[in-house]
Amino acid sequence: MMRGAWVLLAVLVCVSIPRLGAEEVKIIGRDFAFDAPAMLGAGMTTFSFENPGDVRHEMIIVQLRQAVTEQHIQEALQGGITLRKLREQFGDGDLLGILLAMPHQSSAGKLIVNLVRGRTYLIICQIEEPPGAPRHNLLGMYTTFSVE
Repeated sequence: MMRGAWVLLAVLVCVSIPRLGAEEVKIIGRDFAFDAPAMLGAGMTTFSFENPGDVRHEMIIVQLRQAVTEQHIQEALQGGITLRKLREQFGDGDLLGILLAMPHQSSAGKLIVNLVRGRTYLIICQIEEPPGAPRHNLLGMYTTFSVE
């Protein structure tokens, strides 16, 4: 009888927990580019990260300041800007999160972000892999997406 009460309690707790209702978006990090949508809807969004490539990759998400475009990011990266300086110059707040994936694997976790309507976000990989190679963003591993 006591076991049945615990099962009933567990069911009630699970039913009463509100769902986040987060849209799920898979980002794919190839050697050396991201496959990501150009446009996403506003609200809670769960990002997963898959790496079919031959080297380790990361997916960093940064909300950009108003009117910052992918062209601004490209020019800054070509000028050798660091991620810290990039965030200071173009970012609007802290990093929203990082997912890491080893070659031919997916990230162990997911990232939930509340995307803001009318804003643009940067996805970037800063890893130097193999060691001594250029940072992946210098090889083209960055993209932006807008939120409608």
